[in-house]
Amino acid sequence: MTHLHKHIITIAITVITLTVGAQSKTSITMDELSVLDNTQWTGELMYVNYSDSREVTLKTTMQIQIKGHKILMSTQYDNEPSANSKSTIKLKKNGTYFGNEKIIKKHISEDGKTTLTTFYEGRDANKPAKIYKTYVYDSNNFSVTKEVQFNDDSEKFVRNRYTYTKL
Repeated sequence: MTHLHKHIITIAITVITLTVGAQSKTSITMDELSVLDNTQWTGELMYVNYSDSREVTLKTTMQIQIKGHKILMSTQYDNEPSANSKSTIKLKKNGTYFGNEKIIKKHISEDGKTTLTTFYEGRDANKPAKIYKTYVYDSNNFSVTKEVQFNDDSEKFVRNRYTYTKL
């Protein structure tokens, strides 16, 4: 085999490896979420008001439990109890979906902080939009930032952000 053939084979293997790596799916496991199980949190919700684009901040508390492949979240708003909610997020498609949100990026830092970015297409302010959520958590902090990019716009903006500290 000539030097040129070896070089071509090496390039081909590199291209195949990079292509397969690029197609690998980003996923999360229940083990990677276990630090959130049976926890209580206090913090705030900041959201951008639809009518006047002003930022509004509300005090909030939250409890998280994990049961099987489901994350159960119960949220209370100190000054707006009628907005209290319960939600369930289920890992789907071998952990590549966080509920109905496709996981597009995951990073676990050396200090144990996990950053998970998800994507889905939906509506915001009654307009079609690309919606990105970034979940950041460790044993003492938890936040969720929702960014919206309207289909007719090239810029994203923060629609809301929950920021919590563990009780």
